[in-house]
Amino acid sequence: MIESRDHNIRLKQALALLDKAANRAQSDDDLVKSVKRLEAFGSPLQFDRRFVDGLALLAAIPLAGAAAWFAYTRNQDYLIGAGAVLVILLIVWLVGRSSGMRKLSALSDQLHYKSSLFDYGLTAESFDPKSEAQALGARFNAFRHGNYSREMRSILHGRYEGEEHSFEYRLYHFHYVDKRTETYTTTDSKGRVQVRTRTVYDHHDRYGFLVPFGYAHGITISETMLGFISSTWKTASTSFNRKFSVRARSDIEAAKFLVPKVILEIEKVGDALTSMDLEINDAGDLCLSFGDANMIMINRTHGLETPGAFAEELAACADQPNLTSALQFLHTLMKYSDNNFDVPLQAERKYGPWNR
Repeated sequence: MIESRDHNIRLKQALALLDKAANRAQSDDDLVKSVKRLEAFGSPLQFDRRFVDGLALLAAIPLAGAAAWFAYTRNQDYLIGAGAVLVILLIVWLVGRSSGMRKLSALSDQLHYKSSLFDYGLTAESFDPKSEAQALGARFNAFRHGNYSREMRSILHGRYEGEEHSFEYRLYHFHYVDKRTETYTTTDSKGRVQVRTRTVYDHHDRYGFLVPFGYAHGITISETMLGFISSTWKTASTSFNRKFSVRARSDIEAAKFLVPKVILEIEKVGDALTSMDLEINDAGDLCLSFGDANMIMINRTHGLETPGAFAEELAACADQPNLTSALQFLHTLMKYSDNNFDVPLQAERKYGPWNR
């Protein structure tokens, strides 16, 4: 029992040191070195639950006695009490058995996520959640949802190097809350029906990209059919028109941007993403928004239970297919738009006051 507790204490300390090292890591190499240090811990790299099992066994002894006493006296109270204690004991035992696995899995997920950020050159931005949402709401309709509250949950900054275009982008998570009042009925003990009201808060999350575009201005392509957007322009594609509403500041602007290849690409991405909106504001900045939280997924094969294999996995380049596809889509929009307008509006510019 003492060896079991000592093993768990040493493992907790090792994982705490790894967690601190991971938070300070500046590259995949730093993560790999931190994980490789766990190989020196020895085997097994998992929490020893013999102590918990021993306590469970000790607790089971009086339960067995209660069951035997029930068999002798036929007193149902003993059986009910023993059953209740058994259920509680089983829950505590299962929680104790799984807590160590959850700790290892959660830390493995954290390391894999951070490795993906390094592989894609993404860095987390610091910002005030409400102020940032307000600033972006002044520039894009996508951030004007929510009659109760709006806030940015996270923003990652990166740069994409394409064959024909390179651009900086921000990958964001936006959260908003709608407040509404609804009525409901209750029936009292005498059968009288009463109508009551209550306040309901509906929470919503949107995700997306912010990109300096510069090849078009004042165009919104909406799948969510926002209340303040009505279609002002129709394409030649019936399937596109059924799925999206287009609003543009001029028909010429819309026609130049929505060439057949772009229409096809938007339809394909619209099928892959939930409730997709594409907005290019008057300044030429693009906001792609959707309801999917899967741009960066935890898709690891190994974990800290096998530190050597996990270190090799972290050292390899992460594959985030959804993020890659979204960035390629944005690159395609630039590729098929850069010849349709006279002068791009600083499409290669770095992020400045426009998105603050």
